[in-house]
Amino acid sequence: MLQTGKATIYKYRYLLIIILTFAYSIQYLDRVKTNVLMPYISKDIGLTSVAIGLGTAIMMLCYGPAQLVTGWICDRIGSKKIMLFSIISWSALTYWMGEIQTVGEYYFRMGLFGILIGTEFIPSARLLIRYFPRLQRASAQSVLSWAWIITPAWGTILATSMYVSLSNSWRSVFHVLAFVGILPLLLILVFVRDKPEKNRFVGTEEIIESYQEELDQGLITEEDIHSDNVKLIGDKSKQHVPFSRVLRTRGFIPLTFVYSAAQLAYWGVMTWSAIYLVQVHHFSVMKMGVWASVYFVGGALGALASGWVSDHVLGGRRKPMLFLCFSGMIPFVIILATLNRGVSPSVLLLTLTGAGFFSNMVWGPAVSLPADMFPIDVYGKAMGFVNCFAYMIGASSPYIMGWLVKMDPVTKQYSYFWAWMWVACTAVIGIVATSRLVDRKRAAVVERHVIPHPERQTIPGPAS
Repeated sequence: MLQTGKATIYKYRYLLIIILTFAYSIQYLDRVKTNVLMPYISKDIGLTSVAIGLGTAIMMLCYGPAQLVTGWICDRIGSKKIMLFSIISWSALTYWMGEIQTVGEYYFRMGLFGILIGTEFIPSARLLIRYFPRLQRASAQSVLSWAWIITPAWGTILATSMYVSLSNSWRSVFHVLAFVGILPLLLILVFVRDKPEKNRFVGTEEIIESYQEELDQGLITEEDIHSDNVKLIGDKSKQHVPFSRVLRTRGFIPLTFVYSAAQLAYWGVMTWSAIYLVQVHHFSVMKMGVWASVYFVGGALGALASGWVSDHVLGGRRKPMLFLCFSGMIPFVIILATLNRGVSPSVLLLTLTGAGFFSNMVWGPAVSLPADMFPIDVYGKAMGFVNCFAYMIGASSPYIMGWLVKMDPVTKQYSYFWAWMWVACTAVIGIVATSRLVDRKRAAVVERHVIPHPERQTIPGPAS
């Protein structure tokens, strides 16, 4: 219950984002260590380059629809229950990965992983949208994106170090790390609630900040919040947009293509960057772990800068940062395509950092856009649709890059030129899609006309 006189952790939302980012990072660790240890996994169970890409594609094809279903469920029962289910599933599937023996088992496990772990992102993003004011949301989502940006940096080093320390056994790495899921599970059980007014760690002032949009629209009043009536706040703040209007909202479909371009680029790099450093630059496992992290450290800085500028400098405009993201990554990716073994370490460092910085600027602004367009009560299904579409499109990228990686039959040297050029092409797709976006500051994407309803408020979307 909300109590106005209780001792609280003021700005609890900053503690919340730490918990959510930590929990998501732990779950993301499975994908990182799978990709980093793939040279050894593939040798053990007989995976070809095409099979590696196909396995990742299977995971993403299953992960996408799971996002859509998760979004609908979150809008109905809240985020916390879904997050607990997701973490338990992650621990079980991580342990099982250490047991697989055949290519068929690998494909099956990747598909099941996509279905069950596809429940991880939407609940976290939705909680941040609920707890953070609008002009802090891109920054908050950018910090959450560190889970899939920074985790490849430290996770790569952790996985390679554990591999060496555990007698070069990739199976032992999966078995040990499966038990790490206990930590985020306990944190979410104790500290996380679906709404600020139901959280004993959140004070009245912060609840008012979280509901500022609803207050501005006249859906609730500050007196409602001070009344200590949790049910009243929940009922009066409910808003509904039919999904048909979500699809017809200006800028929504272009957003799905922006996010698709981002996923095409991300999953291509995520799947092949570590293997590229081994096959082209002939790095050892430890050296590869350190260098693979460079791209993601640059990405963390780019994501944070993009979200902050979008919120605090551009006043909530998202489109300019998305243009900068895609246009800035192209030259660095093209340079990366031309690098060969023996290149200067400073050149490789600058190129990996620049590519990571610009390509990861997309996350904060893109994930915040559905909240700019729609109320929190439909954010789950809106973002779920975007993610579903994007992941199913993005599933092709690891396979395409695997097909474009060439090996000279005489010299046995690998060429990633066309694979990296493919990543540059995804940026062009992103630029075209961004040109069709509509910033909330320039157009009222969702008209805020309130129509009373016995149990909820309905907000009709704009004409298409």
